[in-house]
Amino acid sequence: MKTYLTKLLLLASMLPPFAISAFAINIGSLPYTIKKAGTYTLDRNLTFSGPGTKAITVTASNVVLDLNGYTLTGTNGGNAVYAVYGSDTNSVTVQNGTINGFILGIYFEDSFQVLLQNLTVSNASTACIELTTITTGTIQNCFILGTSSTGVYGIYLGACQGIVVKNNQIANEAIGGDSGDSFGNIFIADQLTNCSYGLFLSAPDKYQGNVTIACANPFSGGIPVGFENN
Repeated sequence: MKTYLTKLLLLASMLPPFAISAFAINIGSLPYTIKKAGTYTLDRNLTFSGPGTKAITVTASNVVLDLNGYTLTGTNGGNAVYAVYGSDTNSVTVQNGTINGFILGIYFEDSFQVLLQNLTVSNASTACIELTTITTGTIQNCFILGTSSTGVYGIYLGACQGIVVKNNQIANEAIGGDSGDSFGNIFIADQLTNCSYGLFLSAPDKYQGNVTIACANPFSGGIPVGFENN
């Protein structure tokens, strides 16, 4: 017969990774730099107005940043440039929360395997989400809301390859999704509402099953897959 301790160890082995919150590192104040692999969370709403221009900076690989349902808010005009900034990383996830009021909500560059999911990003004055020179990644199940200002992007991919953008709702942006000079990316089952351009894609990128509502230019560039886009 198994002992009580043996049963507990067996139960623990069946739990999903990071199920026990004690393993997560709490971010209690801003600015904050993530320098080591691990899971990082919020336990309350945080507001950023400086010093510096980055609320949370990611310089490590193998990181999960879980906003845990809370909100990062940017104030004080030009100081609040980036809510989450990452560079030269590999395998980083940002998920489960709200980002509001920054110049750039989420910005990653020169990195591999970026996953952004279950986020609300709103009122960015340049782009809600921008990825530059990223190889492989996913942006999914996000709600992106702008103010229809000229030159504002919901999602911008610059020189990216292998990015999947799927099941997102993007509204009130000048351009809902833009893939710049990227190649080998795909936009799937996104809803774009009240954007001057719904999707503005580079020639090699593909799109399938996207719906546009009240977009003056629903689709520009790219390669449609099937007949499900409308």
